[in-house]
Amino acid sequence: MSIPPALSRSLQGSIAHVTGAGSGMGRATAEIFGAEGAHVAVTDFNGESAEAAAEAIRRAGGSAQAWALDVSDAGQVRAVTEAIAARFGGLDILVNNAGISAFSPIDSPDYDAAWARSLAVLLTAHQLTIRAALPWLRKSKAPRIVNIASTEALGATSRDSPYAAAKAGVTGLTRALAVELGREGITVNCICPGPIL
Repeated sequence: MSIPPALSRSLQGSIAHVTGAGSGMGRATAEIFGAEGAHVAVTDFNGESAEAAAEAIRRAGGSAQAWALDVSDAGQVRAVTEAIAARFGGLDILVNNAGISAFSPIDSPDYDAAWARSLAVLLTAHQLTIRAALPWLRKSKAPRIVNIASTEALGATSRDSPYAAAKAGVTGLTRALAVELGREGITVNCICPGPIL
């Protein structure tokens, strides 16, 4: 058995797209990528928040550009992904972080809307961004996909079944794509954070 070659852990010069990067975990992730030398595509539903995060990265000496993006809109996802690749010259890392909270009792009159929105933003969006990014990831020397799920995918809180179901779907999607895309050298991993401020 041969020993695999050592891979650099440096992000210097990598091109990373972080969704939902206008605040919270997404912004922290984008800022860390920037501090580590990556070119960061900061996207968020709120364009002003995305721009503020990108500006913070640039002020700290990093490279970042912001785009407003509704990850549940397939057309926007394709257009913004193409713009990112054009701006930075490709794409190496995709972090699917964008999310919403969706608490709704099963017998609520608003349940169907909460269910549909949860699946659109928390699950369907992951495959939309991955499919849009694939042409560039396949050209990368170290392509990476990181999906953000939740501990709610492993257990659940009362009245959050739309969220829990969507996040469980993210873990299933991640496993399936790790098997499918891993053969091409594209790693697909999932993080399941607990409650975050």
